[in-house]
Amino acid sequence: MELTTIATCFIILIGYKISSGAVHEWGYHHGVDPEHWKDLFPTCAGRQQSPIDIRTTKVQTDTRLGKFNFRGISLARDVKLELQNNGHAVQVGLKGHGLEVSGGGLPETYVVEQFHFHWGSEDTRGSEHEINGKHFSMEMHVVMHSGRFSSVSDAMQSKNGLAVLGFLFDVGSHNYVFDEIIHHLHDIEHRDDHVILKAFSLTSLFPSTDCYYRYYGSLTTPMCHESVIWTIFKQHIYISESQLNQFRHLGRTHFIGSDNLINNYRNPQPINCRVVTSNCIGSYTSTYAQESKSGVGQSYADDKNRYIKNFLMKHFPYLKWKFNKKDFP
Repeated sequence: MELTTIATCFIILIGYKISSGAVHEWGYHHGVDPEHWKDLFPTCAGRQQSPIDIRTTKVQTDTRLGKFNFRGISLARDVKLELQNNGHAVQVGLKGHGLEVSGGGLPETYVVEQFHFHWGSEDTRGSEHEINGKHFSMEMHVVMHSGRFSSVSDAMQSKNGLAVLGFLFDVGSHNYVFDEIIHHLHDIEHRDDHVILKAFSLTSLFPSTDCYYRYYGSLTTPMCHESVIWTIFKQHIYISESQLNQFRHLGRTHFIGSDNLINNYRNPQPINCRVVTSNCIGSYTSTYAQESKSGVGQSYADDKNRYIKNFLMKHFPYLKWKFNKKDFP
């Protein structure tokens, strides 16, 4: 009788340990996969979940959505950048003063805390958001919290407490502005590995941000809080196949027992009664040739010139007087 009681208690304790530890076992391939996140996190079955498939024929124009003010993140001054493998994504944490974003139809000023990447094993998948049913090779999320809070974790349960800027990737030529990140991926091959990066302007990674989609949704990972103002930019970022493969390489080197860092994306969720709006009138296009005609090439060249100017002025201040604003915007 006494042995039976002890055995019963042991089984209960083991069961409790397993159930309490399950909260930490969500993933994309190992543990609890995205289709079953709702079993552990009921909010993941909500009616305003992200990502979504943006059907451009159903997008409504909202002229109140203006341009963003990125001045707070356009310089590399006193910003600490930490590249980390958090077990689910490659993430860059930002620490510094004045990392603020406003405008763009946001109801208040938001503070950038981190940005991270989702990618696939091939070019036809990897992004979380889709456009007209099409996946893209990678997606970058710039995660921000309301200035009313001190962190993302503090703001995630508050309405409009978070805002995320989403950028879709296509395969193109080598994109040098991502070199600082990609060159250090080999330093974070295992979960919880981290390394400090040389400071750079976050906006140097951005394409043109003039046109974008807007909707209200959730975090795309547990606990899936529905507190996010989403912005998905129409202009894509282009990087080379070789650069993409450096991200994919993490899926082959990640240590056994952890979630492989590849195909780390959640599939689109039902849009339900939500409406997607945009500040730009016109059909969506993602081909490089067409986008270049609309000024993308010039935007990229301007970013490149600005990056070169800032680099030279920082490291060779005596050249400052030689710069002509006409040549370096």
